[in-house]
This record gives sequence, structure tokens and C-alpha cells, in this order.
Amino acid sequence: MNLVYLSPHYPAHYSQFIEGLAKYGVKVFGISDLPDEALDPCIRKAMSGHYKVGKLEDVDQVIEGCGFFNNHIGKIDRVESHLESWIDLEAILRETFDITGPKPAELQFIKRKSMMKDLFKRAQVPAARGELVRDIEQCKKFIANKYPVFIKPDVGVGAADTYTIRSEADLQDFFGVKQSYDYFMEDFIDGIIESFDGLTDQNGNIVFYTSHVFSNDIHKVVANNENVWYYSVKNVPADIEKYGRQIVKTAGVKEKFFHIEFFRLADKSLLALEINMRPPGGLTTDMFNFACDIDVYDWWASIIAGKKPTRDFTRKYHCAFIGRKHNRSYHYSHDQLYAKWKGKITHSQPMNPIEYSVMGHWGYLARSTDLTEMMEIIKDFTWEA
Repeated sequence: MNLVYLSPHYPAHYSQFIEGLAKYGVKVFGISDLPDEALDPCIRKAMSGHYKVGKLEDVDQVIEGCGFFNNHIGKIDRVESHLESWIDLEAILRETFDITGPKPAELQFIKRKSMMKDLFKRAQVPAARGELVRDIEQCKKFIANKYPVFIKPDVGVGAADTYTIRSEADLQDFFGVKQSYDYFMEDFIDGIIESFDGLTDQNGNIVFYTSHVFSNDIHKVVANNENVWYYSVKNVPADIEKYGRQIVKTAGVKEKFFHIEFFRLADKSLLALEINMRPPGGLTTDMFNFACDIDVYDWWASIIAGKKPTRDFTRKYHCAFIGRKHNRSYHYSHDQLYAKWKGKITHSQPMNPIEYSVMGHWGYLARSTDLTEMMEIIKDFTWEA
């Protein structure tokens, strides 16, 4: 099997996907914007070839690179990156070279918030009310004097170009700065973010799943310059699993990770927020492993390679990610945290600069079998003097 992997160097811990594929005999051909000598030696060793482009955003250059491999080493069987940034590019390559996996037309529900709502409806999962908006009168009709509402690009990633509209004055201001593309307006929901995350096999069967509880959504984290944290649960709530499975089945997620977010409302009900056909961001794949003492990098590689190793798992621990931003005066220093929570901290590292506004400058992973202790750890890490 021949697989093209986009951006094999970033994020660094995703190199384990490439090493896993090589272990199962898959030939991995990387396309990146780095020269060979700048790649980690472990990645170079695991790959069967590498093609450098000027920038990965240049679709024509990436098509040329994939074509080079397709013409010189044989048909490309898969293309992957596991990153939101390159999902469209992956689909274009699949369509161009007739590669197995979702094509551009099949991924519109991932790109467009409006089509995501349609998916939730087909999956019979409740979601916040929303619609595409094009003029101010339509917006006023949707709002019906019930502020606030939320406006974001129909096609967009993260917190970019998003607005909380709390008054008609805010609405007028938005129409003074809005871009020409479509925007999606939805009811402003105040709740706790909970996720349904996992991995499917080649037939779309879920082979791993878990759930996380988040301190806040990324829009508020960025707007308020907060430290973010989130933790995995040991027992996935029944409604999260039910709705999550319905969405995965309806979306037709095959041999891929998935990340589905919900709002947990004050009355404990759920509203679906979004779905992504990729692993959750940051260090969450490492959290999967630390929570269950498994290796999801190996599991995914084995699925792609058509192998069937044992994939049993037990959620033994609550595993948390805790980000800390440098512009804070913390009660505990890095060394003091390690001294106090020795044995509970499983990993820490500097985060990538493009992640600072959300994930913080330094990220920690910690685990505990007891949720009360897990929350004490989170409190100590985020306690500001």
C-alpha cells in the first residue's frame, strides 16, 4: 500500500502515525514545505519518499507532488494528514488521483456550518437553531429581539471572524465589517462543552471512543485570554454516546478519527455543536493513550494497513490537558507542580506558537483514577497568585 501524508512534520507527535504505518508495511510518501534535512530523522527513516513544495497552501504544487509519486512508485492508495487545515486538500487529491476516501463533495457538511445542521437533523440529534444570513432584515427576523446571537462564517475554522451580537447596534457594526462570503447565525447557547471522540475501522465501526469535558469553548478562551483545560471521563454519558454514534453513522466516517462537540445545558440536555473528521487537536491523541494505556497511533495504522490486532480498551484514568499562558503570575511554579503531583503528571511540553491563543504557551497532561483529585490538579495548575 502507498500512502501520501501531508505535513508529516507537524504536529511533531503525529510522526507516530507515520512510524506505525511503516511498521505494518505501508509505504509512506510525505509532502511538506521543509527540506529533507529539516525533518526529524525518525520521520525520514519511516517514510519511503519525500517531496518538498514551496507551501502546502499551493494546491497545484501539492497535486504535482502527489502526481510525482503516483507516476514513479505506483498508484497512491490513501492520502492523510489528520489536520483540519488540509482536509480540503486531501479530498482534492483523492478526486484527482482516484484515491479511496471522501472527495470534496462528500465533505461539504464538515466545511459548512449550515450543512452540519442538516447532518444533525438527519441523524435525529438536537442542535441549536441556525440559518444562513445575507442581509440585516433577515437577521432581525431570526433574532426577533432575543439577543444575544452568534455569527460566524459558514465556512471557517476556529474563532476567526466570529461575533457575539448582543444588540441591534452590534448587528449594525457587524454589517459594517462583514466580508462578502456567507455567514451563519445561530442562537447563543450558554452551556458546558462535552465531546464524543474516537476512531472507526474501514467499515465505519467505532473501535475506540471516549468523551471530554471542557473549561470553555475556544471563542471565549480567545476573547477572554483564558487558560484552557479539559479532561476525559471514565464513563461516557449515555446521551453523549447515543447521539455521537448516530452522527458518526449518518456522516459515514470510515477509517478515521472523529471529534464531535455538544453543549450540555443547565437542564442537562444536549445540543450538537459541530463534527470534525479528524483527531481532536492539541495533545488529545496522547490523552487517549494515557487514559487507557493503549496506542491509538498504532491502532489507526493497523486499520489503514488492513490488519486486525486486538483493540480492547478500558478507560482507567481521567486524563487532563492543562494549558498555561506566560502572561500570568501562578501560585505554583513548574517545578513546584512536579514536586506536588509527582506520578500524576504524564507529560509536558512547549506548545506551538500558532496554538498560543487557545492552548497556551506550555501544555501539561496529568491523569488520575479519581475525578475529585483530577479537579484538584487542574485547580493547582491554573491557580493564579
